Amino acid sequence: MREWLGLVAAELLKVGRRKITWVLLAALVAANALHGRSLRTELLDYRQAMQSGVGRFGQAIAPEVARATAADLARRMTFPDVLDEVWVITDFWGVFALIILAALQSGEESELGTGRRLLLRGVRRGTWPLAKLCALAAAAAGFWSVLALTILPIGLWTEAQAGSGGGLGALDGHVWAAHLGQLARSWLATIPYLAFSVWAATLARGAGPALALGLGGRFVELGSTVAGAVLVGMEMMESSATHALYAVWAPLHALSFDWSGKVIRAWGNPSWAQPLSPIPSSPVRYSLPWPFFDSPLTALLILLAWTVLWIAWAGWSLRRRDITA
Repeated sequence: MREWLGLVAAELLKVGRRKITWVLLAALVAANALHGRSLRTELLDYRQAMQSGVGRFGQAIAPEVARATAADLARRMTFPDVLDEVWVITDFWGVFALIILAALQSGEESELGTGRRLLLRGVRRGTWPLAKLCALAAAAAGFWSVLALTILPIGLWTEAQAGSGGGLGALDGHVWAAHLGQLARSWLATIPYLAFSVWAATLARGAGPALALGLGGRFVELGSTVAGAVLVGMEMMESSATHALYAVWAPLHALSFDWSGKVIRAWGNPSWAQPLSPIPSSPVRYSLPWPFFDSPLTALLILLAWTVLWIAWAGWSLRRRDITA
């Protein structure tokens, strides 16, 4: 156990010394700030259209639509809703940042030969990938903690642009607890991506191929999600035009990291179960078509199974490798 903890500590130290770690973290903070700025621009656009029916960029907007949209934007830009609004950016781009970090951290071991030297010194091949995963998960928790703190000043600035709201005074104990729970669930959903990146680096024996595999897999997931927004809608309308394609696509996507991550982040209320409605608090909820699920326990078990699979496969690959060649 002491040897394994030493490996985790060494991996964490290497993560902290990498310039790319801090570059990626700064990029995520900047992305959150830019999202706040984009909300301000959108709000000004609709507020102008409330009076003239024409947006800031010359587009025609009905005054009643502009009024409803501006009110919704103002709500999203004030506490406590601004916390969720800005965190969406971290949820999306944070996965890319962690895949890049994990692929570089794990892949360069093979390129520089440090992994081979560690194995020759007697490091257990089965536990090494697990040590990498734990170190990367701890680094991801550090990322999420810093981003959670920076959201507060970004949220205050964004709220000031809306010209309303009660600032941090609007956050009571219940809101803080809910937000911390959201952060924890968001972090938990990143673990399979880290495990996949460790596996990819072990299999590819290089940072470049591992990066291509990790990011390529994520882009495939996103493409599947975009297609699913259409296919699920057609299936809910009981359309036969796309049923055959849905029958092939749905079981695969239901087992993806992305779907289980959505269920965990929303804690049983994924977006495909909610209506596309201009009313933010609409009580309507749709039943998910087979084989999609909204059980957080099922999602946790699926993500755990994927994580165990990738780490076990990486360990098996290392056991079969001839390190004396």
